[in-house]
Amino acid sequence: MTALNPLQTLWLTETVRLREEHAGALEDQEANRLARSVGGDLPTRIQNRALWLAERDGLTAALTRWLQGARLALILLAAVAIISGAGLAFAALGNGLAPVNVFWALGSLLGLNLILLLSWALGLLFAGEHGASLGRLWLWLSEKLARDAKAAQLAPALLLLLQRRKLNRWAVGVLVNSLWLLALLSALVILLTLLATRRYGFVWETTILRADTFVAVTQTLGALPALLGFNVPTVEMIRASGDAALNIESARQAWAAWLVGVLLV
Repeated sequence: MTALNPLQTLWLTETVRLREEHAGALEDQEANRLARSVGGDLPTRIQNRALWLAERDGLTAALTRWLQGARLALILLAAVAIISGAGLAFAALGNGLAPVNVFWALGSLLGLNLILLLSWALGLLFAGEHGASLGRLWLWLSEKLARDAKAAQLAPALLLLLQRRKLNRWAVGVLVNSLWLLALLSALVILLTLLATRRYGFVWETTILRADTFVAVTQTLGALPALLGFNVPTVEMIRASGDAALNIESARQAWAAWLVGVLLV
């Protein structure tokens, strides 16, 4: 029999229980005999019986294929996250031919992430089902990539096992937030690369707001990055950038450092 870790043992046991719950008791005379011969307490005998049935019915092999599919699905989702993060950086800075509106750029980099972060936090507090769609997508991809009909019974068993131990919200949370972290790291790397290889000018624009509003917002957002050593544009630079992109190196560097610092924080 294939060597299994404790999680896989519980997982297969739960899978066999679900099969019997939905389809009726399995033919288990030989499994019961072997479980009694091994001995141990009742939970141990139940697990041994389930493992023997899982091996006989191909569930153990299906679990191996499902795990392979899950790893491949995770790699695909990670690739999508990296490409998405790079796309955010390119969308934020453009091709360098036109000045960059700093607040549009910041919104492009962090707007969607902020909305999803708030929805995750609200789900954590009230529903416990945050990121469920992305979690279901991963499970669906894992099943499809496993290419085994028997693997379809494994995902529900895993979810029930995690729910019983109140780990489902944390497991899905780790998956969702890790992918978003990867996307933002990708955005940060591409942002630094673009800033290092192209010359950008930075402006802010408004029709109805006053310059003092942008000064206050810029200084507030830059307060934490400043503690980490990132430059924050001076009041004079902020006001002057409302008319046109300043054609001086110190202004470009200050705005670039502010943008990178806010993204990092």
